[in-house]
Amino acid sequence: MADEKISAMPAVTAAGLSDLVPIVQSGVNMSVTPTLLAQVQRGITADTDGSTITFDASLNDKHSVTLGGNRTLAVSNDYDGQVVTLILKQDSTGTRTVTWFSGILWPGGTVPTLTTTPSKTDVFSFIRVSSGHYLGFIVGQNL
Repeated sequence: MADEKISAMPAVTAAGLSDLVPIVQSGVNMSVTPTLLAQVQRGITADTDGSTITFDASLNDKHSVTLGGNRTLAVSNDYDGQVVTLILKQDSTGTRTVTWFSGILWPGGTVPTLTTTPSKTDVFSFIRVSSGHYLGFIVGQNL
């Protein structure tokens, strides 16, 4: 059988659960699931501000939001081993605070204080070690 050259393939611009296809990985057939889609998702999801902001980890591992007030944060649809990064920006007023979702272990046991300067950004990452249990890290502050 001769080698064949593929001259053109259609571009894939988006994938969703309606695009379930078998995947062969290490010889095991699998179907695309929200978890697998999150593992290959690119870019940063811009989330909507509100009194409670829920970051859907099945959509993306990276999320950003501009805080328009003091907020409660939540994460949904995450899985063990997933690393979720949150980019929290102060609005032009600043002074915004957050109440973190439960189960986060912070370095030294100290919950970080957000930068409250108007229009400044803080970045945090979380590793889910098991359901309701996270390792929390400050990636950068006052950016």
